[in-house]
Amino acid sequence: MTAGYGRARRRHARGAVSYIPADSFLHRLDPRTKLLILIVISIAALVTTSPVRTAFLFAFVVGLAVAAGLGRPFSRSLLFLLPLFIFIIVIDGLFPEEAWGPVYFSAQVGPFSPEVSLGGLLFAAAMGIRVLVIGGVSFIFVMTTSYTDFVASLRASRLPPVIAFSLGYALKSMTALTEDLGNIMDAQRSRVLEFDRGTLVKNRRKLMALGVPMTVSVLNRARYVTEAMQSRGFASTPRPTCYRPPRPGRDDILLLVVLVVAVLGIAMVPV
Repeated sequence: MTAGYGRARRRHARGAVSYIPADSFLHRLDPRTKLLILIVISIAALVTTSPVRTAFLFAFVVGLAVAAGLGRPFSRSLLFLLPLFIFIIVIDGLFPEEAWGPVYFSAQVGPFSPEVSLGGLLFAAAMGIRVLVIGGVSFIFVMTTSYTDFVASLRASRLPPVIAFSLGYALKSMTALTEDLGNIMDAQRSRVLEFDRGTLVKNRRKLMALGVPMTVSVLNRARYVTEAMQSRGFASTPRPTCYRPPRPGRDDILLLVVLVVAVLGIAMVPV
C-alpha cells in the first residue's frame, strides 16, 4: 500500500471527499467520459420532477459507486448532503410547486400558507432525491479522478492551458482545503475548543477560530502555487505538450452506451 493511498484513507476516515487511488473500471476511464456522465446525469435529474425517475437515477449512481468499490466512502460522503436534503424536504413539503391529491395539513401562519398534500410530498421527495443524485455523481467523479489525469484530459481536448489548469486546480483544491479544515479543527480541539456543542448562533465566536486560520491557509497556498507555477515556466509556451495524453477506450464507449440506455429507460418509466 502506497503512502498516498494511506493518506487518502485517513482523509476519508475523517469524512473528507477526495480522490481515492484504486484500479476499478471507473478509475481507468477517461476523465472526459466521467465528466460527460456527470453532466448527463445532472441534466436528467434537473429535468424530471418524478420521484420514481429520480429514485432510479439515484440507484444508477449508487450502482456506479458499488461497482467501483466505493460503497462505504460514497455512503459517508452523502452525509454532507443530509442537512440540505432535510431542508429541501421540509420546505418543498410545506410550500410545494405541485400540490394535488388529499390534503393532510393546512394552516395560515402570517403571510405564509403551509400545506401538506400527497402531490406536495411526492414533489418534495423528488427534489430531495435530486440533490442526492447530483451530489452523489459529483462525489464519484472526485473520488475516481486524479488531478493529473483530469488536467491531461483537458489539455488533450485542446482547451487553453489557463482554463485547463484552473479547472484542474479547482478539483485539487476541494481535497486540499477539506484536509486543511480537518487539520485546523483537530488542532483547535486539542486546545479544548468544542464545535459540537451549542447552536450556530452560540458558536459564532468559535467559528472565528476556523475562519482566520483557513483564510491564512488559503493565502499561503495561493502564494506557494504562484511560486511553483513561475518556477516551472507556466504559460511560457502557447501550447504545452502532454507526455501521456489520455485516450478513450472500449470501456468508455461501453459505459456511455449503458448510460444512454439507462437514461432512456428511466425516461420511459410511467410517472
